[in-house]
Amino acid sequence: MPSLTELEQYLNGAGIVYKKESASNLCFVLNVPLSSGKRKAFELTAIQSGSGLLIKESGGCLPNFCPNRHINMGGYFCLGFEIEGLPIHDWISYIKDYLRAQEYVNKHRKWPKHVKEWSHGNAAYYQQLVENDLLKLRNNNVNIDFKKIELREVSPAKCYPNRPHYHLYYGSKLVSTGIDNKILNKRAACICITDGSAKRKHKTIGGCENQCSKTLYQIPFNEKKRVLEDNKFWDYFEGQKCCMTMNDCKLNNINNNT
Repeated sequence: MPSLTELEQYLNGAGIVYKKESASNLCFVLNVPLSSGKRKAFELTAIQSGSGLLIKESGGCLPNFCPNRHINMGGYFCLGFEIEGLPIHDWISYIKDYLRAQEYVNKHRKWPKHVKEWSHGNAAYYQQLVENDLLKLRNNNVNIDFKKIELREVSPAKCYPNRPHYHLYYGSKLVSTGIDNKILNKRAACICITDGSAKRKHKTIGGCENQCSKTLYQIPFNEKKRVLEDNKFWDYFEGQKCCMTMNDCKLNNINNNT
């Protein structure tokens, strides 16, 4: 993530006037082109926090807190993992995309479908793990439909009587069996074999150099952790006032049901 010094250098180079209120705080106006062809000026405040930046809208166009709009307490933008390591020019472009999404919400009261959403709080970490594993499988020519992955807890294995035992299905096909994060049926055909040639190629789960079935096996566990962390996030903010700027707000639903 860029530093405040890098942001200053960018603003100077772009000819954007800013006001530095302290050594760690500056305010500036960012003109953002919208899909309508118009431009909108957003008043922004950037604050140096550790080695990175916190940024918020300070002109009253956005709520001070809205998890569904990815706005943290105090109005600071929740930008997800994509900002890690971005050069300042790319970071500014990402901020513009974020603000375009916010303007869409202002008009339509829902998050735009074409803009990626990260899970809330620590759940975003597990979302990243799931997405990375899906990408790893695609890079190995294994195209997985996430909705077809199903993890079932079954009776404990005799060799591990006190540990949960799982069957992993992809569609109707049993792919692997295991306990916790450990696969037990390593001699079975790997998920990357689709032509029945596993025996001929000796492409077993344990012998797959790309560990395709092992990667697939991890996905539902991390998704389960993602859901758990997401629920913890909403439980933590139970009772917080909803900004009422979206049609479907989990925060509002939680408060109405308590």
